[in-house]
Amino acid sequence: MKVAVHKIVGDACTTCTDGEHLQCEFREAFDRGETVELDFDKTRIFVSVFFNAAVASLLENYSRNELERRLKIVNLRPAARELLDQSFDNADRYYHGRKFRGSAG
Repeated sequence: MKVAVHKIVGDACTTCTDGEHLQCEFREAFDRGETVELDFDKTRIFVSVFFNAAVASLLENYSRNELERRLKIVNLRPAARELLDQSFDNADRYYHGRKFRGSAG
């Protein structure tokens, strides 16, 4: 499944709500085991909270390896890629890091 991000959120990927809308577009296909391609062509503004809601929250139910295998991110600017990677790193520690989870609550 290919998803054109700009058609869902416009050129600014800045809110948690936009991230949730994006995930709603592909989540059912992803849960069925399909590979999903998120195309960030025509997007230009990015905030980490968007990435947290759109994709990093998937780490609650999936491993990082599985996400890297089945979630393809294309046409994402390098600076935005760094934000995405940070969101994944933080979510991975939160959902899968026993030591972090124990201190979080």
